[in-house]
Amino acid sequence: MVLYLLPGVGCDHRLFSRLQLPDMEVKVLEWPHFAKGCTLHELAAEMSREVDASRPHVLAGVSMGGMVAQELAVITKPEMVVLVSSWTGPREWPQYVRWASRLHLWNLVRTRSMRMAWPLKQMLGPRPGEIDGLLWDMAGSQGADKIRSGLEAVLRWKGSPWRGPVYRIHGDNDHVIPLRFPVDHVVKGGEHIMVLTKAVEVAGAMGEAMRRGAVAPQPL
Repeated sequence: MVLYLLPGVGCDHRLFSRLQLPDMEVKVLEWPHFAKGCTLHELAAEMSREVDASRPHVLAGVSMGGMVAQELAVITKPEMVVLVSSWTGPREWPQYVRWASRLHLWNLVRTRSMRMAWPLKQMLGPRPGEIDGLLWDMAGSQGADKIRSGLEAVLRWKGSPWRGPVYRIHGDNDHVIPLRFPVDHVVKGGEHIMVLTKAVEVAGAMGEAMRRGAVAPQPL
């Protein structure tokens, strides 16, 4: 069984640097080029080239990575999809996200605005300086154009047709994607970036997901 990990928007393989998954064959999928106006399905189709669909595998994604994992699952047919701090579709959006989509607020993401707004990212949750530095380094490496395209793809997403097994891991202190829906494993005090701040529990929940299977998602 191969576990493929998909990072969130503005992140890369370093997002999973604190996860200890010693009994699993793990591969991290990096984001491809984001064409202007690209969709999550198009990103998934591009990334499917890096997945060996002939082998039993699990797709696990954080935030936007979880959304792309659901689109990717339609192509590669994994044993299950593991969602960490993610949505299954627009029906789970809070009202402010619906407004952000209607107003096309992704257009506000520019290099200068990223620097000015970075202190506001405390909404992701309190974090040590080294984690804050890592998040900034990853965001800088991805660049404002890529982050803007990724957010646009998320805010235009209609949900995935994947109806196979899904296992959800979510923090009860996530201010970016508030916990307002049923999940399989709740991380107490877990923030949106709990894959870094609570890596031990997240890794344990991933292992549990792969051991005992999961339930199918509800209709969008």
